[in-house]
Amino acid sequence: MFNISKQSDYGLIILSICIKKKGIISLADLVKDTNLPQRFLARISAELAKYGLLISKEGRSGGYKITDKINQISLYEYMRIFEKDVEVTKCCGQEYVCKNESICKHKDFLKTKLNNILKEQLKKIKLRELFV
Repeated sequence: MFNISKQSDYGLIILSICIKKKGIISLADLVKDTNLPQRFLARISAELAKYGLLISKEGRSGGYKITDKINQISLYEYMRIFEKDVEVTKCCGQEYVCKNESICKHKDFLKTKLNNILKEQLKKIKLRELFV
């Protein structure tokens, strides 16, 4: 089953809050607004800044601000920030060893067709569309 990590999920929450705010939002305000752990939010926010989705400002009046890249990046590109890869099932992963591989008739379909459909659809969705 396709699942996203907490990092991807919380990253979307951070971005949605930053979109609503005018200007810079402090890490303390993010923690207050989300009720999520500060260290985890700081790490996720730093990663989003590393990929250019947020601007990070240090200091007393510091915090995070959304960038225009939010309008350009696809949902697939966003997912790749926190996910190793976007796959329909575990068996699509290259490192996964399945004990039923000798009798499995659907792995190739999942790996080639269904997985490609998912990726192509995620590439068509701009990240900004999630927050409209």
